[in-house]
Amino acid sequence: MKSLSKQFYVHSVDTSGFYRDGREHNIHILQLQTYHLQAEINKLAEDKKQSKHKLEQLERIKKLLSKRLKRLKGILKMELEKNTEIRYLREDAMKDTNKVGLFDSALSRTLKIKPNTVTDDIVIVQSYYFKVLKDIILNGFIYKGELYRYFSSSAGQIRQKKSVFFKESVWEKHKESLTCGLSLEAINAKGGCNTNKFLAYLALTNSATDQWRGFNIDKTIVVPDMETEVEATVDYIDTKNEFKITPTDMKIPIEHTDGCGMIIANRNNKKAFMCRLPWVKGLLVPFNFKADEFKDENGQILVKDIYGKEHDIIKEDIQVIFTKSQFKMWKYYSSWEEYKNNFKLHNCQAAKLNEEETLIPDAKLNYQMLQTLTMSDEELLAIADDTIQDIQKIGKDKDVMLRILGADEANPRKNSFQQALSLYPELLSDAHARQAIKDKKASVIKQAKAGKLNINGKYTFVSPDLYAFCEYLFKGDKHPKGLLNNGEVYCNLYGEGKLDLLRSPHLYIEHSIRTNVIDEKKAEWFCTNAVYTSVFDPISKILQFDNDGDKLLVVKDETLIRVAERVIEKFDVKPLYYEMAKADPSIIDNQKIYDSLILAYKANIGDISNRITKIFNSTTEINEESLKIVKVLTCLNNFVIDYAKTLFMPEVPKKIQDKINDFNKSKAPHFFIYAKDKEEKRVEPKNSSLVNRLDDIIPTQRIHFTKVAGKFDYTYLMSDKKIKIDEVIVNTYNEMHRNKKWMMGTVSTKTNQDKVYIYQVIRDTLLSIEDNPTYVADVLVQYLYGMKNVNNKKTLWECFGDELVENIQKNTAGTIQCVTCGKREMKVMQRQTLCTKCTNLARKKSKDQNNAIHSRKKRVSNL
Repeated sequence: MKSLSKQFYVHSVDTSGFYRDGREHNIHILQLQTYHLQAEINKLAEDKKQSKHKLEQLERIKKLLSKRLKRLKGILKMELEKNTEIRYLREDAMKDTNKVGLFDSALSRTLKIKPNTVTDDIVIVQSYYFKVLKDIILNGFIYKGELYRYFSSSAGQIRQKKSVFFKESVWEKHKESLTCGLSLEAINAKGGCNTNKFLAYLALTNSATDQWRGFNIDKTIVVPDMETEVEATVDYIDTKNEFKITPTDMKIPIEHTDGCGMIIANRNNKKAFMCRLPWVKGLLVPFNFKADEFKDENGQILVKDIYGKEHDIIKEDIQVIFTKSQFKMWKYYSSWEEYKNNFKLHNCQAAKLNEEETLIPDAKLNYQMLQTLTMSDEELLAIADDTIQDIQKIGKDKDVMLRILGADEANPRKNSFQQALSLYPELLSDAHARQAIKDKKASVIKQAKAGKLNINGKYTFVSPDLYAFCEYLFKGDKHPKGLLNNGEVYCNLYGEGKLDLLRSPHLYIEHSIRTNVIDEKKAEWFCTNAVYTSVFDPISKILQFDNDGDKLLVVKDETLIRVAERVIEKFDVKPLYYEMAKADPSIIDNQKIYDSLILAYKANIGDISNRITKIFNSTTEINEESLKIVKVLTCLNNFVIDYAKTLFMPEVPKKIQDKINDFNKSKAPHFFIYAKDKEEKRVEPKNSSLVNRLDDIIPTQRIHFTKVAGKFDYTYLMSDKKIKIDEVIVNTYNEMHRNKKWMMGTVSTKTNQDKVYIYQVIRDTLLSIEDNPTYVADVLVQYLYGMKNVNNKKTLWECFGDELVENIQKNTAGTIQCVTCGKREMKVMQRQTLCTKCTNLARKKSKDQNNAIHSRKKRVSNL
């Protein structure tokens, strides 16, 4: 996706950026000073060489500082409550260290924000004190004389307590394009909407996307979803009757197309992708639609849209069929024609994201998927074997090193350094690459001990049986048969046989073993790499997926499948089924938005999944009683997810809550040292649970490099190989490189994307000295590779990686690297893989072998 290579920058501040001069700001300064002092004391207390008396003193100081912070927090809260005026964003909060990168989106394209520029049209605010958040949501805030209003928050931003604010003048200019002409007043006039749903739908314009070029809104319709009743035996959890769990034969209503639409496939369009339009989101799956199969007796294919209007698919040349579940605000428009007219009138955008990759890399298992199983040491070793082989080959096998660094063909979104390694593998021999390999090996070992193991599996979109959808839609068959029977799937990434289908989060024993059925008829209709599921299969209830772009981990591994089948049979695993509360609409105003955000902030999904992990790792093998608690917690997890929308949580009976609390008294499992960076004192001693056993299986030997990458010549990274050192550029680079950590700040919530701006600042500063990026890059390569050969060259690659890759492309053009000895030389033949020397040796060896064979034949014939 091109959007993931384009960024623009905005300021991300926290609520302290709105403190008023005087007591609010002064108290904040005292808090910062106390936090700094607390950090220094904690650092001193970690030094075990301190005397006992000194350590006791430090503990007393720590307690005093904690009390001081608590007191200051209370005073600040009281002070914040006194405010009745509109707040101003402090200019000293808008600094470089608070600039974060956002990917190109429909929002940025609508506002015409150019890549690599900074805009103050948008400000992100992270909430620490909710009274400040309340003030700025209810009243907005002022910055440089402009009023800013709350816009929205994505699901990810809600988890981090972040909110997006818009400059009001900019919002007024572009709101029709971003909302397809649908105002909040119009929504409220029709009874309102669930507030958090509304905010999530509004935030869709801020998703990282590419523009959907060639999209024609007039060749689209919106149709009803395909819903059928699926017969299954479930574990029914009665949340209204003390969470009683009863095996029950049921007809489960399943909306198979929930979030999924269909594209008429053509030669150039056979990849599934997710789409974004104003108020429209979901997965679009190309389908080899053959009109003759679904024509009526009049040679037509007629269908009614969700508003009751009939359409002729052939006559209208319909190319995209959206479903009602994808059109989130359908009830606020009078017809699809009204939406289409607004879309064109206001120059709205259609966007694509997460398009299927041509080459899908193999994935990894995680500890949740492993901990629900029981297996022997031999079985665990068999599953971990590929990971162990990788660890042992790091430093010795070029292909393995390129793969773990993301420099192989399986990574379609390589950064500059990865591109360079792919073009010029000799770079593996450089000190910077070797350090990256060492760091990566340590990371691979740590992840493996935490359950991240290589597996013969791939993440791919899950799709309903679209043939069944066409039967349902065009033939009016409310009980479509489709092409897949219950228990069958179709996934062209693998051959026929059993597959294990998995999805994260994996809480209960959610290993779904299905038979992959590959034949000509299915291949004729299903043209993507998605895994297609049957309309007779309750698998969506087992794995709790929608079809709006969810991906499943599709695994073909005999050992894992055999173990999973054994556990499923032992515990008679069935889908869990329980009735969820519905999200009611309400009139939306600023107060309602604030209240809804606060409720959403309180949802802690991780807490429940960690409790489940404690249960599975409390003993070597799970038992029926513990499994009942896991079923209840899995059910509760989904109520927590929906709580901000429904405001409903079922009451857990005291008897069950006591059992949950008993498990929760234990510390985190031992492997959380690796999975969550827990200190040893904060985890349980290592027991023989499945994931804990990986600690003894995964090797940790030191890395030993062998000469497998070929001779590295740093001048391949340069345009002018005779460049001279420019002291001004070098000194400026060194100063900014040393200050980089300070410039990025120390806020733990910052992501790599957030820190990219600092590299842009360094690049811009160096280019202000000499406005020639190729020249600056050459000077830095000569200095960092030729003169110093330092280990850490990350700043160079982040700032001038594009220039270095371009130089490598030019300098390696027309060359090959010998697959035998690693030497690079000019290519003289089309399919050449060996250098001249190795070619001659290979020819001589072949000639000697042929002579030997000829001699043996001659001796035999003379007998």
